[in-house]
Amino acid sequence: MEFSIDWVPGGDNASAEERSTLCDLKVSVGGRNVSAFYDVANREAFDAITLPAVHLAGGIAGNWWRIFGGRDVTHHALHWRTGFALPDLRLEFDGSVLLAQCDPYESDNPQVLFMRGSTEYLPRRTAEASLAALVDAVVDKLAGDGIGASEVQLAWTRVQESRTNKAESAFCEAAGAFGVDPYAISVRDAAFIERTGNLFDGETVAEFLAGVRVASRDNRTKSGQTLDWVSSVRGQRSERWRLPELATVAKELHIKRRRGERPWAWGHRAAQAMREKLALPGTQPVSIKKLSTLLGNGNFARKQGPQGLFAVVAQEAEVVHLHLRKHGAGHTEKFAFARALGDVVCFPGTPLSAINNLHNAERQAVGRAFAAEFLAPVQMVLEMYGDGLDIDEIARQLDVNPMVVNHQVENHAARVA
Repeated sequence: MEFSIDWVPGGDNASAEERSTLCDLKVSVGGRNVSAFYDVANREAFDAITLPAVHLAGGIAGNWWRIFGGRDVTHHALHWRTGFALPDLRLEFDGSVLLAQCDPYESDNPQVLFMRGSTEYLPRRTAEASLAALVDAVVDKLAGDGIGASEVQLAWTRVQESRTNKAESAFCEAAGAFGVDPYAISVRDAAFIERTGNLFDGETVAEFLAGVRVASRDNRTKSGQTLDWVSSVRGQRSERWRLPELATVAKELHIKRRRGERPWAWGHRAAQAMREKLALPGTQPVSIKKLSTLLGNGNFARKQGPQGLFAVVAQEAEVVHLHLRKHGAGHTEKFAFARALGDVVCFPGTPLSAINNLHNAERQAVGRAFAAEFLAPVQMVLEMYGDGLDIDEIARQLDVNPMVVNHQVENHAARVA
């Protein structure tokens, strides 16, 4: 993703910031110029959009921590256009990779048609550099034209200062995950984030905060109750929740993410290795009881817990305790159990992690892909499908939710298309 700016002097915009940053802007996603458009009224095609770049830069600077802190959140550049035409650029960060996506889009006011769509996955550093370059260019242009103390300049100064401090940067990103502004945060929210940081570490902080925000629908009392539950189970060392062999299996498998590998591919590969390691039989379904027994605990127990949190995994000194919440639905519980196994296999040694409702957060995405392939291997599903069995029958034989089988079939079709 790249932004190419050609400044246009002599604009007649009323705002000094707009006059200073008027430009012809090209936006490239995946090597395609998605800013190319057709002017419906004048019947002309152009390869760049003319607009004041200050609003787009302000949207990026003002939402920086929500962009790189949020999980399962899509940021629309259209929200930052302030009356000027922009392509339908959308940004979504999973904790490791930024997805930049653009579809053809027709704007009503002004009446223009953006003709090209494209998709690109950018590693975090590349994504940060691309977005920062645009904001830097705008801020430098404003400063060069003698315009100081504008909103975008002030916002970007705060972000840049925070980025230079590791602890402050971590807090700001956690605030973004929780959906709040780190520079205008309440005492209660700040205390909650700090308490979360004392329990979780690294990426698991953002995934927990993003997950609890979604599950509690921004209800701070419910969020606090969820964190209280996590804090209480973290210190519980009962044999009922211990899986003695899991850490050893994960260590022996040593399934690290390959360079450029997508989360679903990593999860699938780990699940296939895990099935082989445990010598799971062909099309015979597996249960939580069978899996926990294979991993050293024939008396594994579920427990009561808050909605929106499926499980908590605690790893300490190569000992794994899996706290699986009672769901009241066998398929849901088994899928959550398998997700937790995948979490340990792909992220061994993580002190504490949560299995929650997020889909596109990296760790949750890996776990979901692992669970699907572990419980309903795609090759097995395709063979059964080819033999004439429908989705429901395959799901019945494998003892999984039909949605899992359907996703396996659909995702495979999409990947080979």
